[in-house]
Amino acid sequence: MSSTITTTGPLFQAGGLASGLDTNSIVDKIIAAASAPMLQIQKQQAAYSVQISTVANLTSKLKTFQEATDTLATCGLAPIQPDSTYADFTVTGTAPSEGNYTIQVDTLARAAKMHSKSFTSAQDPAAVGLTGSLQFRIDGVTSPSTAINITGKSLADIAEAINRQVSQVTASVVSTGSGYRLSVIRKDTGYASTAPTALEIVSDPGLQLETIQTARNASLTFDGLPIERQTNSITGLIPGVTFALRGESNVATEVSFVRNTSAAAANIQSFITAYNDVVTLLNTQLRPDPSQAATNNPLAGSSFLSLERDMQKLVGQSVNNSGVVQNLSDLNVKMQDDGTLVLDQIAYQKTFTEALDADPQGANQIFTAATTGLGALVDTLVARQADPLDGALVGETKLLKDSVSSLDGTVAYWQVRLDNERARLSASFTAMEGTIATLNMASNYLNAMFYSGTSNTYKTTSNS
Repeated sequence: MSSTITTTGPLFQAGGLASGLDTNSIVDKIIAAASAPMLQIQKQQAAYSVQISTVANLTSKLKTFQEATDTLATCGLAPIQPDSTYADFTVTGTAPSEGNYTIQVDTLARAAKMHSKSFTSAQDPAAVGLTGSLQFRIDGVTSPSTAINITGKSLADIAEAINRQVSQVTASVVSTGSGYRLSVIRKDTGYASTAPTALEIVSDPGLQLETIQTARNASLTFDGLPIERQTNSITGLIPGVTFALRGESNVATEVSFVRNTSAAAANIQSFITAYNDVVTLLNTQLRPDPSQAATNNPLAGSSFLSLERDMQKLVGQSVNNSGVVQNLSDLNVKMQDDGTLVLDQIAYQKTFTEALDADPQGANQIFTAATTGLGALVDTLVARQADPLDGALVGETKLLKDSVSSLDGTVAYWQVRLDNERARLSASFTAMEGTIATLNMASNYLNAMFYSGTSNTYKTTSNS
């Protein structure tokens, strides 16, 4: 029996080596597997970064809480303030008691002003062409520091020298359109009672400085009493109150100071909201949601526990030993199970208002008392946590940043190691590809040689 087998493929092959492997993908997968330790370290660094952001957020909320408390520490929960606004002056601060006053603004304080004769240039010394010293007398005192050598100087140079040497005045060059003048203005308004002339010239080599506005003190009548001050900011008439004069109408104005109870509810709520923002963030760190633990990266350090305790102490702080209102609880501010505060809504309209009306001074002192009030206590608390030098949260942030930095070297080590491994693998696969290419070339050559010398068809005979 005989049979015939026919083939058309190459006779010599590099058994399976030229299979078209994706060597780049293979290298990437090998490096990805080897990167696991470095990725774990980078994950830890990311967690530290989240914690740093959390501490920064907590610090910001603490400062907002401090600002809300300081506002109440300055004005009180129900401050005694004017019941209107006025044309000739503004009123800030809180009066110690309710009352009515009559105020009349007679004159506003103003500063002394001078200017020189006109010159053709501000920058050219030749346009001035003067020699000698310009000297001022300030509040009746002639000081060597007020002597300015103007020899060979331009107007701009003279103005710069005055500003550098004479701290009580401001000098500048003014363009009038037809020339340039040196302007000298006393920084402070008014004059001292012992020196009615605030700004004088002791010597002038030729600038011809002349007074264009004399200094004047502010004057007003307060409940029939004449009052004079060097500035338009008047203090001392009513303890804790500042009058900022801004007009001269010479008309008596009635000012009534009354207790502002209408804003008290909003004021206490602002305090509660800022307090709760801090406590809520602390809760997410000290009592994290288990289902979110992988992304929360909570901080449960001792500084957070200490801060929580300090916040809770504020609520029970008694400022007054007597009276209807001694602490926040007396104003119907209650602590909930999660540590946040709430103004009891059930009895709010009754209890809060009645307590405020019964003891408004005590309600104010909860925040305003010098050392035991919440304003002072919160200032101390925030300083202990956020002081730039030794604050607990500042120290926490430094430790976290140091932890991130300490891992940078490890990450760099792994990166170099992985880069070297990638280079080694790539080189190995490149060499393999070169070998395959060589074998393929040899295979092609041998096949070409074989086909050129013999038939491509073979017959195999088998005798049965």
